[in-house]
Amino acid sequence: MIKYKYMTYLIIGNDSENIKREINTLISKLWEKNLKNNSFQFTSPDIHTIKTNNLNSIGIEDVKKLQKEMIYTPYSENVQIALVFDADKLTVEAQNSFLKTLEESSSSTAYILTVSNEERLLPTIISRSLKIYTKEVIKKESDEKFPETLTKNLIESFKDLEKIAEEKENTDTFLDSIDRYYQSLLKQNLDNKEQLKQIYDNIQCVALTRKRINANGNRRLLLENLFLTLRGYSS
Repeated sequence: MIKYKYMTYLIIGNDSENIKREINTLISKLWEKNLKNNSFQFTSPDIHTIKTNNLNSIGIEDVKKLQKEMIYTPYSENVQIALVFDADKLTVEAQNSFLKTLEESSSSTAYILTVSNEERLLPTIISRSLKIYTKEVIKKESDEKFPETLTKNLIESFKDLEKIAEEKENTDTFLDSIDRYYQSLLKQNLDNKEQLKQIYDNIQCVALTRKRINANGNRRLLLENLFLTLRGYSS
């Protein structure tokens, strides 16, 4: 089984059933056991959720309660999991508090956030998360092919990447398109372990590039390095 390297996961979608399926698949991987669809039903002592009476927002006090639950070691599984549904409802204050938790999390702690609109989250939270798109999001983007810029020769691609890197917004859009492409492949190659590992590694490379760009890294150089990695020029 392929182990996930990230300990923060961002599930993006609008369909609740598809979100539950992705959560179930992810927990199965993290716990290294086969779970039936939604079989955990949030009853495990190693699954924690934010409980709030406010339907419109999740505040800092709600986050602090979750943080207190996550300081202990897992009870029966190898990883304890915090589930934050509708994380795009986190207030800015709550997100900043939550960010510190993500930065200090241990290898036996995983955070799963679900959102319908990732743009409502702080870039620093997104950069620390591995994005997972649900089926309806991937289907919406099903006509999108592997970005043409990455199919050209080295000189032409680097010229395109230099232009893309001039604007942060264009860079984010470009990375999103690569991410969605590999996410769609991920759904199509679940039975091929070798291809699955390569696709997953590529998704990790995109996430790492995004993280370094959000940390004010050189956009052009980071995009060029991503191109070299995805095209197999570097190990």
